[in-house]
Amino acid sequence: MKNNRLNLLNPYIGKWKTEGLTKSGDVVAGTDIYEWVDGGFFLTHQVDVMFGDKKVRSLEITHYDDMEDVFRSQSFDNAGNISISTLKIYDDIILIFADKERFKGNFKANTIEGIWEQFDGKNWVHWMDIKLTKI
Repeated sequence: MKNNRLNLLNPYIGKWKTEGLTKSGDVVAGTDIYEWVDGGFFLTHQVDVMFGDKKVRSLEITHYDDMEDVFRSQSFDNAGNISISTLKIYDDIILIFADKERFKGNFKANTIEGIWEQFDGKNWVHWMDIKLTKI
């Protein structure tokens, strides 16, 4: 049976213009696309961005974990990296937690804005400001 919490992901569906700036000064620019897999149990997220002069493409698949009451994601990128993360959505607040990265952002109308942090082994440090605008 499909959990109604999956409906919290509906506002993400579509194509987004992605722009940002890393703490090291790299400009982030490209697109993100969110789509439901037929049946509506899984959400795909395709990333196609430039980090400065580096091309980053990834595919993320998100599902709802009924036992833990959270969203779970696995992401696979063009450098062979795999990332596993947990997502929580509270009203307009979006929280993403992974082993070495975390995100806190806000969903407002047709934009998502937030801050990514990375774990440096001792502390969480500001990594990137990001904004997605629905196209």
